[in-house]
Amino acid sequence: MKIYDTHQMIAEYARLSKKWCMFISWDMDGDIDELFKAAPYLNRDHLQILYDGQALLSFDSEDEMWVYYNQTVGDDGPTKSNPYAGPCRVYALTISPNGIFHNENT
Repeated sequence: MKIYDTHQMIAEYARLSKKWCMFISWDMDGDIDELFKAAPYLNRDHLQILYDGQALLSFDSEDEMWVYYNQTVGDDGPTKSNPYAGPCRVYALTISPNGIFHNENT
């Protein structure tokens, strides 16, 4: 038996799938429309993800992952791809196909 914490689990998924991944999470204290501005790839179709307050995104390439990472507004504030400067912040952490954590937007 193995017991994984969230970070171990996402690292293992990236390694086994051999995919670039990005873990995202947020606190949903405010208007959901603010979340959609801070992470424009999320929408109302992602009901379970919205309820959970976190998700793991899996990508076919590193370049594709960077497109989404650069759209995600975290504690560092607006990005080159997303000028949103409102109250919502979405944490993003990138994971390589070998399960190593890389960038985070804090």
